[in-house]
Amino acid sequence: MKTQSAYPLIEDPLPFPLFNENFFSEYSQDKKLIGNLNQEMLHLNHKCSYKWLNQPRNEWNFENDIRILVITWNMHGMIPNHSLKRLFNIDILYHDIIVIGTQECQRSIVTSIFCESKNEWEVKLQNELGKSYIKVQSASLNAMHIIVFAHKSLIPKIRNGKQYTFSQGFMGIVGNKGGIAVSVNIDDKIFLFINSHLESGQNSESKRQTQFSKLETHFQNQVFSNHNHVQYDYLIWTGDFNSRINENISPQTIKTHSDFFGWLGKDQMYLSRHNKLNYQSQFQEGMIFFPPTYKLLQNYNSWSLDQDFRIPGWCDRILYKENKKMTIQSTSQSFKDMTSKLKLQNYDANFDILGSDHRPVFAQFTVAI
Repeated sequence: MKTQSAYPLIEDPLPFPLFNENFFSEYSQDKKLIGNLNQEMLHLNHKCSYKWLNQPRNEWNFENDIRILVITWNMHGMIPNHSLKRLFNIDILYHDIIVIGTQECQRSIVTSIFCESKNEWEVKLQNELGKSYIKVQSASLNAMHIIVFAHKSLIPKIRNGKQYTFSQGFMGIVGNKGGIAVSVNIDDKIFLFINSHLESGQNSESKRQTQFSKLETHFQNQVFSNHNHVQYDYLIWTGDFNSRINENISPQTIKTHSDFFGWLGKDQMYLSRHNKLNYQSQFQEGMIFFPPTYKLLQNYNSWSLDQDFRIPGWCDRILYKENKKMTIQSTSQSFKDMTSKLKLQNYDANFDILGSDHRPVFAQFTVAI
């Protein structure tokens, strides 16, 4: 595992570049970067990087920013029988909060209708993280699951853990699609963590926009009701958003040709934001420097090119948002003028973690309390 990112970073207040028109235009002109990314996508030999490796940390205090690790992974109905050490790097990497959002977790979607428990998965996660991390709250809906762990030094500052669910499957009852969420107070700040599994399909982006909008409104209202009529401060959203590439890509195309920025520029989530649709309004996402995380062979980093072939997609994503509505002190101060306290430090995908037809995506944040 590399200790430094292979890709460019920029200085505060945005430590990691964002996936928007400006940064996309800038990096898509970098010939060396284009060559590297095209090769990574052609051979699927991407090596991820984590920040803060081998930087031990003493007990948390108010002089430190909180470090948050957020992971999203569609597990394809299984629990890996191998170690997840390379996902958490728990021996050499410290976080105050760890959030894991999974889809198709532990069991298939159909089986999960009759048995929703994720106890086995939670036990595995606790064993992977060790005694220094304590479960704060979790939520499940059908095959979706989200869990929040906190380092024991931060536990005294955490309270009011709440869980929420919202079904968007068949007739709005079945939870094969929809979202789940957990909210917690860390000192006087309210954190909202959402995990969703949106409609699949190449031509379903409009429906995914509608699902996302309804989930955001629902969970925002739930937090307001359950936290003494106070809005959340920070929202981090994981999920299998099922975003696809608007291009007719064939198995032969993938074998012989790779155009990273060409495909990324046709990513449906990016196009929705670029066209100023309501989908994910005011949300931010880190610039993508990793290959599509779907659809791959379960136990080998290669595209699935047989009868189960799907057009590749950056389905697995992490978005975030700081609620600044309650913090603006004067009408002359705009959202853009305010310094964000929630900062994305890293955004990557881990192709070392096999067992599913998706690869997990992770983000590292700091937030000033």
